[in-house]
Amino acid sequence: MGNLCLTRSNSNLNEAKKGIDLTTNSHDKHYHMNKKTDKKTALLDVEIILYRHAAKAETEGTNLLTLKSMCRQAIDQCVMGCKASEFYLIVSGRNNFRKTLYPNYKGNRGEKPPLYIPLSKAMKEMYAERWYQHDQLEADDLLGIISTNGKIDNPIICSIDKDMLSVPGWHYNWDKDDWPTYVSQEEADYNWLVQLLMGDSTDCIEGMKGIGKVKAEKLIKKYRNSELSVPEQAKHIYEKENFSLDQYYACLNTVTIWRKPLPKELLDNHLITDIVKTIPTLE
Repeated sequence: MGNLCLTRSNSNLNEAKKGIDLTTNSHDKHYHMNKKTDKKTALLDVEIILYRHAAKAETEGTNLLTLKSMCRQAIDQCVMGCKASEFYLIVSGRNNFRKTLYPNYKGNRGEKPPLYIPLSKAMKEMYAERWYQHDQLEADDLLGIISTNGKIDNPIICSIDKDMLSVPGWHYNWDKDDWPTYVSQEEADYNWLVQLLMGDSTDCIEGMKGIGKVKAEKLIKKYRNSELSVPEQAKHIYEKENFSLDQYYACLNTVTIWRKPLPKELLDNHLITDIVKTIPTLE
């Protein structure tokens, strides 16, 4: 399965919406998916599952063996919940390129629970053939790449992170969904543009300071231009509202979840360009 997007984890590489620039995408041909007959592949953001259980174990005194069993059950429930016949577990690499570019990225995050690392190692051993990571990318990026590179049929992004809704395709939130929800290219691009304006305070990404979702949507409606790509629209709004382009580029490089085709504006960054060379299905 190394051709999903990269080598496996043991490798070193291992009407506001009308202003969005729409590019034809194969996902938009698949608004409907048959629960019984269509082959589906679940792509799980397994870090969330591991973190939740490791954090809970810290207060309840659960041992590692029990934790492994609980995580396996949670994975099985997620896969069954979206009626998938195949699944892969996606995790982040250790050398996050965003932290290399912006050292303060996620600087407000505390340490992971003590049992997180041993639990992660144990689960990786258990699911070695289904475990995917890239040393410099986050799980979000791999979810975005694998779900859009056309290597698997009916990929379903399984995550509770709303930021993933900037990636077109099928999404399953195991906390609340009875069945996967489809996000069109237009919806994904709109969500991405909103994020580029807002930034993400939880990850120490400022964006346009003082701009929340409501204000961001008003600005999109005010300045919409169907001739511009999503990054170009965001840059245009930053300029019109007299915000620093340094903030814009920092936001673009950090909040953008990777997908195919990778936005060309990201390739202005040399580190990102070097990473892309390690992922054949993105070139």
